[in-house]
Amino acid sequence: MNPRARYALINLRDRFSAPFGIPGFSWLWGSFLFGSVASSLESLTQGWLVLQITNSPLWVGVAAGIRGVTQLIFSIPLGAIGDRADRRRLLALTHVLGAIGMMGLWILIVTKAVHLSHVLILSGVLGVMASLERPAANGLLYDVVGAKLLLNASAFRQMGSSLVRAGGAIAGGLLIDRGGAGPNYFLAVIAHSVALSCLLILRSPATTTRAVDTFVRSVAGGLRYMLRTPQLRQLMLLSLSIESFGFSYTSMLPVMARDVLRVGASGLGVLSAASGIGQLGGTLFVALHGNEENKHRILVAAALGFGVAIVAFGLSPWFLVSVLILVAIGGLSSNYDTAIPAVLLTSSTPEMRGRVSGVYYSTVGLTHFGGFVTGFLATLMGAPLAVAAGGGIVAISALTLFCRLRSAAHVRPPSAL
Repeated sequence: MNPRARYALINLRDRFSAPFGIPGFSWLWGSFLFGSVASSLESLTQGWLVLQITNSPLWVGVAAGIRGVTQLIFSIPLGAIGDRADRRRLLALTHVLGAIGMMGLWILIVTKAVHLSHVLILSGVLGVMASLERPAANGLLYDVVGAKLLLNASAFRQMGSSLVRAGGAIAGGLLIDRGGAGPNYFLAVIAHSVALSCLLILRSPATTTRAVDTFVRSVAGGLRYMLRTPQLRQLMLLSLSIESFGFSYTSMLPVMARDVLRVGASGLGVLSAASGIGQLGGTLFVALHGNEENKHRILVAAALGFGVAIVAFGLSPWFLVSVLILVAIGGLSSNYDTAIPAVLLTSSTPEMRGRVSGVYYSTVGLTHFGGFVTGFLATLMGAPLAVAAGGGIVAISALTLFCRLRSAAHVRPPSAL
């Protein structure tokens, strides 16, 4: 074998095996993997179910928007809980609640008693759950692997999600075509149960911080810390743009599949899978090339390319071309999603990581709220132009914020309040 190729393979093996050598990471990764199964099945099915019930792109956006509003409201205070409580138990609670919610909707679908209001209520509950789950998951990941392997471990976490999205989306679309939305929600119940089992087996330390402030002062302190840390402040501005106008394209995938590309639920599964395949490639790239020196470049380049690719997807009338574009979108979004939590966590003091993650995931809630805005615009100008407009805003924002983010990249975070 060529020496350079041999070295590359050894490097790949070492980078991939490093996080799994840490006690507890395999069980934590398994929990993330099956949590992604549940999330992917639910998010794929919700838009299609709402479209079947209402035949309205606006209501598809509203259903996504409700989740975004609840996540926006609750992420900051629930992120503070992640700094004060056992993160492993918090994650376990989210899987219990998720399984209950999915089981309830499955029963309503099977008994033909489901209404739009049921889907909207579950969407709001899932937004609250995400507000609790994501900061706790990020904090627990840091607790298990530490700062040195955080970017690699984040890449593996994202890689698992990508594998699930690629395979699960195709299977989920086929199940919708053959059996309706019910089977996907039932499978999501099983996935939540397996994720919960992995967490119960996990015996790695779940670090908590002894509360020295009242809960309200703790939340306010997290917000002040974010505002007075230049790098964190610029990252939040970038995240606000991407989550509000970029990722909202996902809420319009059912509309694009049915009304623009005319490929039905099976085609919707292929479109979602294409993005998942791209995500897998993106995580492999970060696992091989991500380090302390270039994670900021990966972040900004991915944001810019992400916006441009969304514009191209919105304007494409061809199914195969749209699939290829979504592969690129998945890879770029994966680079962004993998890099930004690592930058945030390594730029924060230990006692602030839960609250910093909470503020970040409050902006992630705008993904679903942006779905409401995109759905409204789709009723006025059509889904293709609405999606393309969001991508254009992302690309412009990434260019505008590039210099600011670069100048803030090497500023050390201040100590906690």
